[in-house]
Amino acid sequence: MSRLRNAGLYVALALAAVAAHAAKHDLDYERLRASLDGLAADPVIGSLAPAERALAEQAVQALIADTSGGKQGRAHKVYMAERRVDIAYAAAQAADQERQFNTLDREHDHILLEASRRDAEQARLEAEKQRIQSLAQAEESDRLRAEADAAREQSAQDVESAQAQAAQTRRLADAQARESELARKEAQLAEATAVDLRARLQNLRATQGATGMQMTLDDIAFAPGQAALRPEAKSSLGTLVAFVNKDPSKAIRIEGHTDSRGNTNANQTLSQRRADAVRDALIAAGVAAARITSVGLGEGQAVDSNESEEGRARNRRVDVILEHRTQ
Repeated sequence: MSRLRNAGLYVALALAAVAAHAAKHDLDYERLRASLDGLAADPVIGSLAPAERALAEQAVQALIADTSGGKQGRAHKVYMAERRVDIAYAAAQAADQERQFNTLDREHDHILLEASRRDAEQARLEAEKQRIQSLAQAEESDRLRAEADAAREQSAQDVESAQAQAAQTRRLADAQARESELARKEAQLAEATAVDLRARLQNLRATQGATGMQMTLDDIAFAPGQAALRPEAKSSLGTLVAFVNKDPSKAIRIEGHTDSRGNTNANQTLSQRRADAVRDALIAAGVAAARITSVGLGEGQAVDSNESEEGRARNRRVDVILEHRTQ
């Protein structure tokens, strides 16, 4: 009778062990199943990394597809399923980051193109303004000559001269009105450029360069062909200052670049002066001067083709690099 009681006890213990194992098996599967379902339901990354999600799905299903292999085999399957789920999450998040980066890159290219177009329009308006000024000066010279001729002519010709003078005055008034309209348009364009410049400086993004993380000021930060920073650029350098002061132990290298138009020596000089202008602005904003080196590289390190206006606009830039090396 004692033996029967002992045998029954052993069977009960064995069944309890099997039931406990089954309960653990169910808990592992349900936990990982819920994690995968949560990834699939995520509105941002749920559709990304399909290959890694498929591998994770296979690993989770393997927990209930085959229960052979003993305790060690079971633990290994749970471990592999957990790693596959982690990899699926990491791959989806990495794909989302890459997608966001590509979106920012496209927006950056669009901003550069718009800035290039604005510069071209401003240059056209300046040329038209100079043409009208030259026309007004030429007409003024004609008027003076007409007056000198009228003084030598008879009284009958004086009437004709007066009429010519009145017509000339009207033409000058028209020319001045056109010049005033051009000045108004130029002021509007300058204001739009200033607003765009402030927005772009506030939204600067750091990128990885060959010698460290860097931020790039493009050509709109300077007046066309000039080395001085626009006033709007000087007053909106907060993002750039925060970037270089993120690690005060690192040296700062400022590189000026131009496109290939014009004289090579003049381009070299302009690139150096622009790099120096950015250096001086950072020092004025409180950045330690001992950390900064500024160098002009002229047209020698283009990042795009100089055959198009858009490419030349990208090449005209100043790179501010937070170098890997410390001071």
